[in-house]
Amino acid sequence: MNHFRSIILFVLTSVFFASCTHVELEPPANLGRKKVYNLQYTSEGRTVYLTWDMDVDSTMCGMQVARNGENPLNIDSLMTSYTVRHVTPNEDVLYTVKIRYKDSIVSEGVSVRVRVQYDKPIHVGYVMSAPSIGDLADDDERAAAEWFEREYVRSNRGRFIDMWELDKVNLDEVGCLWIHIDRKGMVEGWQNLSGGFNDPVFIANLKAFMGEGGHLFLSNHATQLLTAVGRLTEDQRPNQVSTGDGGWGADVWTMNACLGYSTETVYDHRGHAFFEGMTLDYFNEYEYTSYPMLSAGVREDHNCLWDLSKIKFTSGSDKIRGWELATKSTALATWGQYTDLNIIGLVDFDPTEVYRGRIVAMGLGCYEWAKDDGNTYQYQIERLTENILESLRK
Repeated sequence: MNHFRSIILFVLTSVFFASCTHVELEPPANLGRKKVYNLQYTSEGRTVYLTWDMDVDSTMCGMQVARNGENPLNIDSLMTSYTVRHVTPNEDVLYTVKIRYKDSIVSEGVSVRVRVQYDKPIHVGYVMSAPSIGDLADDDERAAAEWFEREYVRSNRGRFIDMWELDKVNLDEVGCLWIHIDRKGMVEGWQNLSGGFNDPVFIANLKAFMGEGGHLFLSNHATQLLTAVGRLTEDQRPNQVSTGDGGWGADVWTMNACLGYSTETVYDHRGHAFFEGMTLDYFNEYEYTSYPMLSAGVREDHNCLWDLSKIKFTSGSDKIRGWELATKSTALATWGQYTDLNIIGLVDFDPTEVYRGRIVAMGLGCYEWAKDDGNTYQYQIERLTENILESLRK
């Protein structure tokens, strides 16, 4: 990994350190406001260096940079350059820069179309905490790594990365990392993660990877790493964690992507790209469709997710919206039986100014890779995983 700063900030005067709100008013409120000019770019590998000019005045407080008009990044400093890593190669990408004002108005955007030529493979990196797959601590971790070896390593879409070698990862070559931790008997809290995942050196290297724009897929107990690297506060940590043996059951364990089905506010993500190609049907006498993940039999009790009823949010916000605003994320799915706005287990975290990589966290216990007596819906777990990794890889 190249150790140099991803963002070059040119602070133009100390008065501009005043914080901005992130409300963007609709035109014509921004008419007459200054905007950037002479927006240009240069590139090296999959890294793009944006530069522009601007005429500064005391009413300004920050910048906004957006890729293809989506998920704009709000920056609370004035600058005349921005470095973008991990750029999608061989296709047109539109970057738009705006000026943010202290009265919450955002200027008209100025855009530049970028096309980076890159002909080398872009891999998913599977982070290994043992010398070989056979040496991994749990059968579920071994099963996930074996699938990754078959589907990604052999097809030249992925590679195994030693957890102590993260500082050597080149983001041009490795677009995202998958960290899968699924172990019985661990005590709740990232500080208790075994196998070196709680080591300060590993945590620092992981944070640096995200800071330079690398994406992450954190599954099962690895979702706790969101707190370890500082992407979530302690109050926002996964607060429903279990590592027990579980037991036998006759029902189908499913995943519900229609949050709030029984409420007036519904967040229906059943059409999301993560679920493309997955089976969606009626199970367990639910009135709504959900995604089957584990068939009847012996299942482990390995949740690592969020009970939003135990987290405080801004007054007046429903729990899902309160969570998304507080964490800059999208809550996508919960356990199949939940129809309220309390429990979430699949979350897509947006990039931020500090954590410039996207992070997907899957903490539902129905994401079990090695069900002892076989899983009729193993293909669901595999398809969900591939959809997520392919979304993050490029």
